Amino acid sequence: MEKLASSFYNHVLTYRQQIIIMTFILFLLQKQIQIPLSCIRIMVDFLTHENNDIRKLAEQCVSALCRIQKPPRIYLEKSSHDLLYYTNKICPGDRNDNLWVTYNDYQPPKTQIEWEQTCFLDKCYYGYYEWPKIIKYPMNKRERHTKETMPEHVAILYNQFMNKNFITKLIQYMVLENEESETSFNTHRFRMFKGLFRNFGLDLIDHFMEQLNILIHEKTKEKYEGCHRVAAVIVAGMIRGSKHWTLQMLDELWQKIIPFLNEVCANLSPETLLHWGACFKFAMEDLDPRRMYRLIEFIRT
Repeated sequence: MEKLASSFYNHVLTYRQQIIIMTFILFLLQKQIQIPLSCIRIMVDFLTHENNDIRKLAEQCVSALCRIQKPPRIYLEKSSHDLLYYTNKICPGDRNDNLWVTYNDYQPPKTQIEWEQTCFLDKCYYGYYEWPKIIKYPMNKRERHTKETMPEHVAILYNQFMNKNFITKLIQYMVLENEESETSFNTHRFRMFKGLFRNFGLDLIDHFMEQLNILIHEKTKEKYEGCHRVAAVIVAGMIRGSKHWTLQMLDELWQKIIPFLNEVCANLSPETLLHWGACFKFAMEDLDPRRMYRLIEFIRT
């Protein structure tokens, strides 16, 4: 990987050669192998490359990098007897013993301890036919990188996305891209933003909220739909990335997102409806509805 990265500094590569090398680097990314710092810098710098195909590859690389760098989850195990009355009888569909994982009459926790102790089951198949004897689920708490303690390979990514000028340039490139389908939702970009907000928490929110407000107030006809397309992907990643945030962090996030979404929904048009519908879909897809109660309440009201 070090040799592949060094080849970019000779300045004689064609775009096609750069694309091939970036593809090789993407396929070589592994959690078990330390990634050279030079590779990480190239991945991040190429997010604002002048070539569209290279930028898209850089997004996939950063998405994979965020997944490799994500803090470990804390898993808990409980037997079905600890959670409900267990029975070997198979009866598919809604039953009294699986209503507790639905949104029916859900009362959100008021303290961080209650939030951490709640058993959220993000896989929708649990309890539909029957319950497993042992249920393994992640605790609503995870270690998080801090500015003072993060290693250098994480700090490279963090420092770049704390740069307001870099974020502005990145989003401008995204808006100008010509998507093959006007209704497409860029899942690679969604996963990148999800990983960034998951790993770095609230630190990135202010810069991105500033850009999001600029995007939805764009009046230029040529940029209008592209701005909403990009804003929808960022918001979906923001909401999805907050999955294991603390209650305090979530409260602070939603105090900023709700007024923003109110304005978006009040000014929806046929051109932007599909993008924001996809935003809500990807933000809560395959997650315990109780975890997403803020978004569900927003949509309901």
